[in-house]
Amino acid sequence: MGVFSVTAVVFALLHPFCDLWLQRREDSIDKEKHGQRIVPRGPNTKDLTVSQLGRRAAARHATTYAVGQVAAAAVVLRLLGYRVPVVALLAGAVVNGTSHAVVDRRRFLIALAAQTGHADFLAEGVVLRKLGQDPDNSGPATALYELDLALHSLFAVPAAVLTARLAVRRTTGGATRRPAPRPSNILRNRKGPQR
Repeated sequence: MGVFSVTAVVFALLHPFCDLWLQRREDSIDKEKHGQRIVPRGPNTKDLTVSQLGRRAAARHATTYAVGQVAAAAVVLRLLGYRVPVVALLAGAVVNGTSHAVVDRRRFLIALAAQTGHADFLAEGVVLRKLGQDPDNSGPATALYELDLALHSLFAVPAAVLTARLAVRRTTGGATRRPAPRPSNILRNRKGPQR
């Protein structure tokens, strides 16, 4: 329970830092892009479709996000005296990073919002950043941004569960949990004066 609690708290509290501070500006712009139009990239670089550009940006961002989260979790767990196998931490990072990339590509998030009756919320929850410009529908203080944050928080739970579960299995030799002693055994095994 301790590994789960620490991991979940670290994942939740460091989400904004890893999501915003570790993200490259170009990735924040490109990660949502979809389409088959060709994007010229230069004389020595292969051109990409808009969708390929978006997938690469989302993958880069999800990688820096997951690395930041797993590094912070490893440090905090170690400082609190937990020895968590690298495999357990990496498994949690894979769940966090993969789900992060899927949510940040937006199609899944928008489809889920539509399926759960939140399409109006997405349409109405926009922000006018500057007079004369179109409203922003995906940046800070928008409905899309808030639903994005909620999904990232949701996926942090299975990431923390998986990390803790693998940590327990690896440190207990495969046993999941020791059975609780029966009250009769406790009384019988108690040391003290015999009557």
